Amino acid sequence: MKLTKLRAARDGYMMISVIFYISGILYMAVNHVPTHTVCMFSGCLLIAYGIVKILGYLSDDLYCLAFQYDLACGLLLMVTGCIVMMGSQRIQQYLVPGLGMLILVDALLKIQTAKDARAFGLETWSWILAASIAAAVFGVLIIVRPFETPQIIHVIGGLGLMLEGFMNHLTVLQTVKINEKE
Repeated sequence: MKLTKLRAARDGYMMISVIFYISGILYMAVNHVPTHTVCMFSGCLLIAYGIVKILGYLSDDLYCLAFQYDLACGLLLMVTGCIVMMGSQRIQQYLVPGLGMLILVDALLKIQTAKDARAFGLETWSWILAASIAAAVFGVLIIVRPFETPQIIHVIGGLGLMLEGFMNHLTVLQTVKINEKE
């Protein structure tokens, strides 16, 4: 049973990463999407991401690195997803800064994971750290919005989504090891 949960968590992270890549590209390419559609899609994605994080936390991975902070983060994502889905019009002005905050929080937790991976002896810890720092920078840029043109905001948001996906993809690839003998 442990192996099945771990594989589901790893595969779920990979799938969510791909969805973040696609969402980032779409966010950069499509300038106008109705608010209700964005809220419903974002809410569903946040809930799914929260479920994957909680599943990861509950799995017993060999290194215990990738999922160590995912219980609280998964619950936060699920609650946020429900709020986003229920408050389409009222929440619209907070969607982009909220996205930046979620990327920033996840990136900061992954920085700590990179530190732990270094202490654990993983040689790829620096790649996780670099991806996490890049995602954190874009999270801050999404929150602060130093550029006010809609095109640049969409590019920064799309790149932030893609970096979130890449950071998770890389972290799971490098830190989740399945013991095939079990």
